[in-house]
Amino acid sequence: MRTFHKRQWLGICKKSHNSIGCRFFGSLSLLEKDACAKLKMLHAYGAKENDLKVEYLVIIDSESTFCRNAQSFKSFLQSDSEINISGTKIKFRGISVDYELQEGENTNKNHKFFHIKLVCDEKDLADFSDLCRSIKKLLHMNSKNSVQTLWDDISFYYSSRSYPMIYEIENLMRKLITKFMLTTVGLGWTKETVPEELKRSSRTENIDTNINYLYETDFIQLSNFLFDEYRTLDIAALIKKISEIETDSVRVDEIHDFIPRSNWERYFRSNVDCEGSYLKVRWEKLYKLRCKIAHNNTFTKPDYEQTEKLVEEVRSKLITAIQSLDKITISDDEKEDLAEIVASNASVVFGSFIQKWKMLESLIVELLVAQKILPAELSKREKLMLYKNQEALIKNGLIDSKMYKEIKTLNKVRNIMVHETEQYFSDSEIMVFSRDIDRVIEFFVERLGM
Repeated sequence: MRTFHKRQWLGICKKSHNSIGCRFFGSLSLLEKDACAKLKMLHAYGAKENDLKVEYLVIIDSESTFCRNAQSFKSFLQSDSEINISGTKIKFRGISVDYELQEGENTNKNHKFFHIKLVCDEKDLADFSDLCRSIKKLLHMNSKNSVQTLWDDISFYYSSRSYPMIYEIENLMRKLITKFMLTTVGLGWTKETVPEELKRSSRTENIDTNINYLYETDFIQLSNFLFDEYRTLDIAALIKKISEIETDSVRVDEIHDFIPRSNWERYFRSNVDCEGSYLKVRWEKLYKLRCKIAHNNTFTKPDYEQTEKLVEEVRSKLITAIQSLDKITISDDEKEDLAEIVASNASVVFGSFIQKWKMLESLIVELLVAQKILPAELSKREKLMLYKNQEALIKNGLIDSKMYKEIKTLNKVRNIMVHETEQYFSDSEIMVFSRDIDRVIEFFVERLGM
C-alpha cells in the first residue's frame, strides 16, 4: 500500500488528479486538497516539510493554585524525569524538540490558559509520540484542567497512511457486491437511464445514473448485505407448515427456507474458507477506525497497525470471493430477495417500506386463500405474482377501484426502489408512501379479522 511522506505532499499537489487517481481506484482530489492545505499550514507556521507539530491548550481556573505562571508550568512538566526544558528546547530521551509556551487570561479573568507548541522532525516520530503522551498524562493529573488538542500532526501522519487502505478495502467490497448483483441478478438490477415518467420530475435533474445504491450506502451498511441473516419465508408460513405435519419429527429440508442465513453463507461460504462472522467483526473494527479518521479524532500508531492488519485479513477473503463469482448460480426467487435486500440497505426508511410491502403481499395472498380464490398450497413464485393477485382482488369485489389504484401505485414505487437502483425517491417521499401503505395494510388486517 502506498503511503505519502511530507516531502511527497508538494509533489502530489503539483501533479494532476489523474496521475495518482488510478492508484486508489478513483480520484484522490480530497487527499490532494488535504496535502495542499497541509503545506500551506506548514509555511504559515514557518515549519519545515519534515516537521511534526502538536499543540495543546490548557484552561485553568484563575483561583486554582495549579501552575500560576509559565515558570511553574515549566517546572511541572519537568516533574517527569525524562523531560528537560532549556530555553526553547525540550530534551526527551535522545531527541530535541522545539518548545514554545504562551500564557494568558480570558477577558473576564475567570480562567487562565497555557498554549504549548511542540515541533519535532519526522524521523523522531516514535519518541515524539511518547513525549506528547507523557505531557498529556501530566496535564490531565489535575481533574479540573481542561486540555484541548489544537493541532496533531502525529494523528495526521498515521491517518493519512491508513485512509488509502480503508479506501481500497471499501471499494473492494463494493466491487464484490456490485459484480455479484450484476452477474447473478442481471442487468435489470441497475438501469442506464431514468424511466420516462421520472425524467419529467424535477427531483431527478441532478441524478447521476451511473451510481447505484451501493455507492450511496455507508461503509458499515455494506456489510449488512453480506452478513445480516434473513429467512426467505415468513414465520406465519412456518407455523402453518409445522401444524400440517402429522409425524413427531420434521425433516431439515422441509424447514430449510425458514432458517435465517446470510448471503455470505448462502453464496460464498462454500467457495471461501472463512466464516461470515470472521469478516463481520473485522469490518466493524475497520468502520470504527474509519470514523476516527473522518472525524479528526486522535489516530495513533497502534490504530495504524491495526488498520493494516485488518485490511490484510479482509482483503484476501474478498478477492477470493470475487474470483468465485463464476461458480455461483441463483434461482429467480433468490434474485428478487437479493434486489430487495440491496434496496432495504439504502436507508432505514427504504428498509421499513420494503418490509411493509412484503407484509402487504402476504396479507393479499392470505385473503385470496381465505376466500378460496387461490389454493392453499402455493409456490413462492406464485405468491409473488402480485399483478395477478391484484386483478383477482378487484374482479372478486374484495377491494374497490380506489384501493386498487393505491396498491398499483405502491407496487410501482416498490419496483422502482428495488429494480431501478438509483435513488429516485428521497426519504421524505418514501415516508409519505409508507403512511399510504399503513392504511392499506390496516384495511386487509380488518378484512381478515385479525
